[in-house]
Amino acid sequence: MVTKALVIDDEEDYRIIIQEVLRGAGYEVRAAKDGEEGLALLRAQPSDLVLVDWMMPRMDGERFCRAMRAEPALKDIPVIMLTVKQTADEELEALHFGVDDFLPNPFKSDELLARVRAVLRRVENRGA
Repeated sequence: MVTKALVIDDEEDYRIIIQEVLRGAGYEVRAAKDGEEGLALLRAQPSDLVLVDWMMPRMDGERFCRAMRAEPALKDIPVIMLTVKQTADEELEALHFGVDDFLPNPFKSDELLARVRAVLRRVENRGA
């Protein structure tokens, strides 16, 4: 079964790069330009994983995560947050609103894939 990922980022260049990296590793990928669009896509067809930028217009990553975690059908989907914020306090804040892992932005492709695989492994192990 192919893992489905949703990439949410207002920066088109980052969206394209992330999609290419994930597709190259065999993932099925959809993309959205902000949290509102991403939430609508998830409601229509849930994904196995979400990668979301923290700072976006309209609905940022925090508001997206809080809204997603409030919906029973979506609340267990793992989330990796891409962020330029990298202090311990900011990471702690994000953990409180439902992020499973972080990826510094800009990122390295091999780290992106390693974090995706690690999060998916943890989810798989929860179900075992």
